[in-house]
Amino acid sequence: MFNALIKKPKVTLIFLLLLVVIGSLTYFQIPKREIPEISLNVGTITTVYPGAAPNVVERDITTPLEKELLDIDGMDSVTSISGLGISNIVLELTDDADRDKVFSLVQQKVSDVSREFPEDAFEPTVNSDIQMGAIASYHILHEDREFLLEQKDVIDNWIPQIEKIDGVRKVTVKGLEESSYTLNLDSENMQEERVLLPDVITAIQNELEITPLGSKQEGNQISQLTFEHIENIEEVESVFLKKDDEGNSLHVGDIASLTQVPTDQEDLITYNGTPAISLTIMQEKGVDIPTLHAKVDAEMERLSKDLPEEMKMELYYTQNDIVSKIFKDLGVSFLISILAVVLITFFGLNAVSAILVAISIPISIALGLIPLPYANVDLNQISIIGIIIALGILVDDAIVVNDNIQRRYQLGDGPLEGAIKGSKEVRVSIITSTLAIVFTFLPLTFLGGPNGAFISALPTVLIATIIGSTIVALTIVPIFMAWRQKKKKRKKAKDGLLGSQFDKASNWYSTRILTKVVKKPLLTGLAVLTFCTASYALVPFIPVVFFPSADREEVTVSVTYPAGTPLEETESRLQEMEESIKTDEAVYETTIFAGSGEPGIFGSTLSNSGENTGQVVLRVDRELQSTADTIAQWQPKLRDENPDALVMLSTIEAGPPVGAPIALTVVGEDIEELMESVNGMKEEIQSLEGSGAVIDDVGSAQPTINYVPNREAMEEHGITAQEISNQIRLVTEGIPVGSYEAGLERETLTIVQDLVEDGEAIVLEALELPSKTETTEFGAPVLVPLEELVSVEETEVLPLIPHKDGDRTITVRVYPGEDDKQQLEAEVKDIAATYESDSISVSVGGESSARSDFFIEVGKLFLIVIFLIYILMVVQFNSLRLPLLIMSSVYLAISGAVIGLFITQTGLGFMAMMGIVSLAGIVVRNATVFIEFMESRLKEGATLSEAVIDSGKARLRPVVLTAFTSIAALLPIAFSGDVLFTPLAISIISGIFFSTFFTLLFVPAFYIVIKRRKVKEA
Repeated sequence: MFNALIKKPKVTLIFLLLLVVIGSLTYFQIPKREIPEISLNVGTITTVYPGAAPNVVERDITTPLEKELLDIDGMDSVTSISGLGISNIVLELTDDADRDKVFSLVQQKVSDVSREFPEDAFEPTVNSDIQMGAIASYHILHEDREFLLEQKDVIDNWIPQIEKIDGVRKVTVKGLEESSYTLNLDSENMQEERVLLPDVITAIQNELEITPLGSKQEGNQISQLTFEHIENIEEVESVFLKKDDEGNSLHVGDIASLTQVPTDQEDLITYNGTPAISLTIMQEKGVDIPTLHAKVDAEMERLSKDLPEEMKMELYYTQNDIVSKIFKDLGVSFLISILAVVLITFFGLNAVSAILVAISIPISIALGLIPLPYANVDLNQISIIGIIIALGILVDDAIVVNDNIQRRYQLGDGPLEGAIKGSKEVRVSIITSTLAIVFTFLPLTFLGGPNGAFISALPTVLIATIIGSTIVALTIVPIFMAWRQKKKKRKKAKDGLLGSQFDKASNWYSTRILTKVVKKPLLTGLAVLTFCTASYALVPFIPVVFFPSADREEVTVSVTYPAGTPLEETESRLQEMEESIKTDEAVYETTIFAGSGEPGIFGSTLSNSGENTGQVVLRVDRELQSTADTIAQWQPKLRDENPDALVMLSTIEAGPPVGAPIALTVVGEDIEELMESVNGMKEEIQSLEGSGAVIDDVGSAQPTINYVPNREAMEEHGITAQEISNQIRLVTEGIPVGSYEAGLERETLTIVQDLVEDGEAIVLEALELPSKTETTEFGAPVLVPLEELVSVEETEVLPLIPHKDGDRTITVRVYPGEDDKQQLEAEVKDIAATYESDSISVSVGGESSARSDFFIEVGKLFLIVIFLIYILMVVQFNSLRLPLLIMSSVYLAISGAVIGLFITQTGLGFMAMMGIVSLAGIVVRNATVFIEFMESRLKEGATLSEAVIDSGKARLRPVVLTAFTSIAALLPIAFSGDVLFTPLAISIISGIFFSTFFTLLFVPAFYIVIKRRKVKEA
């Protein structure tokens, strides 16, 4: 097929030109973003049960749901938190689960179980639409927070307008007050009219929540049956209660008043000391970030005109800035890489050949872009790095084809004959090498979980680009060489700027080095093998960093104060912390998020957030101070200044989150025994040197007022526990009595009576219930003060009860310094073992566990890669031994990568492992080129020694050129300082560099050993 394409150059070039145009257009159409989209296989179920204690929420809401959810196929884990008045369940699906099918079953199970919930519990909310990242976040600012909150209607009106923008998924607002309707009962009027609380609740519920009537068929027509009732909340005051003694109708409005009141505020935000409202915009999947940002920013600019003049809106964060910087930095690295590769080719090839190789670069990349949209791959920093890695490899094919065609011309072949024969001789080798790279990177696309989603763009881009380069090398290069040979004058062109030096090096290598290798092949091979094997002993001395911190300016201070701390107090203490941090001249901007924390744009969300939690986001001038130095400086200081608070400083990780460095999972049935074990472990771990922060997912005990019933008094007056709890609830949070329409949603109406303000104590003697057994002389029930019915004791209870897969499970997380992780983990395991019992089980995991699981998964894939490449070589050489020799170059390359990582003290983590796996497909080319030439010479009748020596003379130039082009392409990345990609670049560069020189000795040596042994066996 390729011969036919070479013989018809015009048709071939027109077809390739069409593909290049399509690839170029694809570049402009494909979405651009910061990192690959990671679809988290998780969902949440949230159920509100107002006023219920955590153990009641656990019993009535969480446990019934978990029992049903755990039976669903495709469910990997179910974790939950039962808190005061709320149940939150997190579902994690298996990687191979049918997401839509699983969540459809979840909805069905939740609907079935919720029918058995207590009447006061709200309908559960299932959220399966969870996505990382945001397109932009804005701050609306004003010195007066009350004036700021008055703009709620304006901002609420913005939300549907912003969400109409194509590509916007949703808008999240923080810092605003919500409001709801409350029916305030007048105690005096109720006593005067002799109206009891149950009468009011029943009347309102009977009006707001009626039974649907269904439909009725009359003749040939089916009619829907409806019943007109009050749906507008303002009409609730007209609800009928009863007739008074004079026969007049008594309505709700006669004994109560309806008011709209603000609900408790979840967040208090300040930006550089100014009160703020945060408005964050989330994008849909697959959108182009720069394009969407332009639309969003234009719309926000238009909407900002609705605000009062004295109020301003500022862009706080945009992914577009990060995308622009990434593409600028990687674009510069890409251009430098191209120049470096072209320069290297000029050293070893004549000017025309070097230009031809240079032309193959953009053509190969354009061809490689074509399949990306169909593989759901967009342009991000991972895919661009894939192109840069491919850059050093894709010229290899062109160099090899060009070099061999030149050799055919030197042997006297004509223009077309030399082009066809020259390309045909190396065609199998090139296709085999390309398949080796495909087999190397294809298994990486099957990595599971967030890590797999994060890295999948790299192998996809690399495979597509390398296949494109193979097509170019086997078509355009021969066509161009044949055309040039016809046109050129009979004058020998200089073989590159360093052509003579390459010739001298080839002669020196073949005559001085290989002649000695031929004499003592086994000794030479064993010496190289021993050196490379010894280098693996350096692995323990290489730092291990799974995903490094991103090179960003944001540092997040996450703070948890003692349970029961009011939101206003949390904000006040965070402001004190902010003032302390501002003394650091490197910190130029601060934002306080008191409450639920920052809106998920800096990768540091708060778990178990509430009024006692908050975050301070710092922006640091990295020219004055790095984020790592900021954390090292301020974390111990802030902990010393806030001994009663849990303080954690973090920055954005350059990859998917992997959790705490060390995590202990403690499982048991008895919650008190669990907490006793957890507290004991925490105390022992905190006493260890370098332990850092040690936290659990329960938190400190919540101050609690416990009402102990006087059973005798209750029986005497016929009063139930429900009536007492309702009466207390009336003066605190109120009792929900029904729902009403609020736009497209339904809101709950709450009844209150003599509401106790924040800061005031509940006076039981002022709260009364009517006796069912005693009456006054006028026949009215005797009113019994609650102080006669209950006594008060102050205590503490757990604020949260966590579960994992249906079992009570408390997780303890340890955040030591980087230098203390390995030593501390061993000590933590020893401590955990002492708490194991028949009723308590403890397991230790965390980042190290995730890292180990990942390395095991990569190890499995690496074995598959090695096997596939080996089978490929067996097919090519029809031998079992020679492929083993070729595969040994991978062993040599990995030892080189280890040496490089050790010398530079670069972390061995996710990207370094990706680089090591990549070496398998890259370095086998050199060994293949050598062995293929030696096999060819043997077939031509040369002796074994002649074949080996001739291979050195003929193949040193392409081997060295291809190696150094691969290295040159990655040098800009290695020296860029990029925390994510430097380990990848260094592992590949050092692996190629050392393996090239090891291969030049090892492969010829053991080739001789194998051939001589074969002769003896014959």
